[in-house]
Amino acid sequence: MAARAWLLGCLAALAACSSDANGPETEDLRERFDLETLGPIPYPPDNAYDPDRVALGRLLFYDPILSGEQDVACGTCHHPDFHFADGRQFGAGVSGVGLGPQRVLSVSAVSGTPIAATLRNTPTVLNTALAADAGGTTTHTAPMFWDGRAVGLEGQALAPLASRIEMRGDAFPGTDEEARDLAVDSILARLRTVPAYVDRFRSAFSTETPVELVNASTLARAIAAYQRELVTRNSAFDRFVNGDDAALTPVQKDGLEIFFERGKCFVCHHGAMFSNFQFMVTGVPAAGRDDTGREMHTGMSTDRFAFRVPSLRNVELTAPYMHDGVFDTLEETVRFYNDGAQPRHADVTNEMVEVIIREPLDLDPNEIDALVEFLKALTDEGSEIDPMLLTVPTTVPSGLSPVFGVRAGASY
Repeated sequence: MAARAWLLGCLAALAACSSDANGPETEDLRERFDLETLGPIPYPPDNAYDPDRVALGRLLFYDPILSGEQDVACGTCHHPDFHFADGRQFGAGVSGVGLGPQRVLSVSAVSGTPIAATLRNTPTVLNTALAADAGGTTTHTAPMFWDGRAVGLEGQALAPLASRIEMRGDAFPGTDEEARDLAVDSILARLRTVPAYVDRFRSAFSTETPVELVNASTLARAIAAYQRELVTRNSAFDRFVNGDDAALTPVQKDGLEIFFERGKCFVCHHGAMFSNFQFMVTGVPAAGRDDTGREMHTGMSTDRFAFRVPSLRNVELTAPYMHDGVFDTLEETVRFYNDGAQPRHADVTNEMVEVIIREPLDLDPNEIDALVEFLKALTDEGSEIDPMLLTVPTTVPSGLSPVFGVRAGASY
């Protein structure tokens, strides 16, 4: 298996690094572990940076007009107050009242049928612009979602519109697959009736002359343009890599060494984004959901229970953890790996779990604490992002209440 061969190579490199005669006291941690900060954003050829597109995308991101029942927006589950996630174990879209962990699901306003939570934990949108492919190349065509079923931010942008439990509700009939085109076409028709949106699309895509300027491609590119600018580059780790020796505390520096050595975390979480972006089986305990991971997208049994390795940037801010939000704290998550991926999902055999993950680490409590402190050094809430991009608009062109839509006014 290619992934296993790659892991063994990394372990060999780790052993060589650990045997360096100079010892950790005299080595420069930046060179020793080849530490990196984030590179430039890879823009698609047809979606270069354009402030008009970013501004349009921001309005669309928070406008419930994109949802079938007009009661939920992209920003409902990816809200700035929750670091562009939602702080819940599982996402709560259509029919919900409130925000974040306090959000409560109800029934469809159209059919009266209950709406369930999503199958997986909601990942943050922050830094998704710098996702990479499985080969480690940062690209605008990196796979998205826990199972990699979409290509790039543009490919991801419209998928929730067709999902009944995320944004479609029961406004459009059929399964998610059957209703996809109808949902998108209906939402585009709505947008075309809003003069302010038509004007903004015209400004944002002034060089294009399709029959309908407000179309699936321009809608996806506008939303992606906004998300692509949400990159956090000023964590304590970044300042340390850029030469500020005092940016990390002594305990965080100890944790950094543990991360790259005894903790073996770097094998899966390396590079500037702290992820290899591969699909791996960790065997985390099930949270009462029938979720076989990437297999649900590819249909291949070899992908059973495999999920994309997430970035660790801002991980302190985005609890709960793992694809099913089964761990509430970083400490719990680290202990899971320290114990050799235990407790284990009942249907995941030892052979299915990567060798590096199923071997106990034998870290003591102080080492676990130091490792957690280092992970906190990856936090930056957006200190160098245009503050406007981190706020919910007070109004949106549809006239609906941003984020809440027709259910606005409910307490939370």
